[in-house]
Amino acid sequence: MSTQPFLFPETPEIFVARLDSEILALLMGHAGGPLSLALEDNEKQVLRTIRFCRGIANAINIRDIQARTNLGARSIKEAVRTLRMSFRLPIGSSKSGTDGGYYLILTDSDRAVWVKTVIDQVRAELAVVRAAAGRQATLELVGQLHLEASKDELEARL
Repeated sequence: MSTQPFLFPETPEIFVARLDSEILALLMGHAGGPLSLALEDNEKQVLRTIRFCRGIANAINIRDIQARTNLGARSIKEAVRTLRMSFRLPIGSSKSGTDGGYYLILTDSDRAVWVKTVIDQVRAELAVVRAAAGRQATLELVGQLHLEASKDELEARL
């Protein structure tokens, strides 16, 4: 277990126990997340595989997930997206060479690595937009993303 400060206000032990209880309930077929959904089979397989990959030091790469689940890379990525978005599970990912992979986010450091990965992806995609569509289109896209983020924040407060 990491000795880094935890991202969440509860003690590390309570957070891990609560998260594991939530994951176990989902794996047993109970509904969960803000929409009270049940996991699809692919999502269950992926969640079973990463359930104990706690923290970036224990990340599991996509090839190992493929070997354990017989799912393709695209199916795994879609399952992870659903687990993050529909079930609000703190699943991080890193593209750090051979050490990269998926993991449960437990600490500020885990979260920072994942956020950096996402920001790097966004920057790379913006560079592609700028190359293909020009500076103005890129600025318009950034403005639209800002408006959408502001709207989401406002809705969260209501």
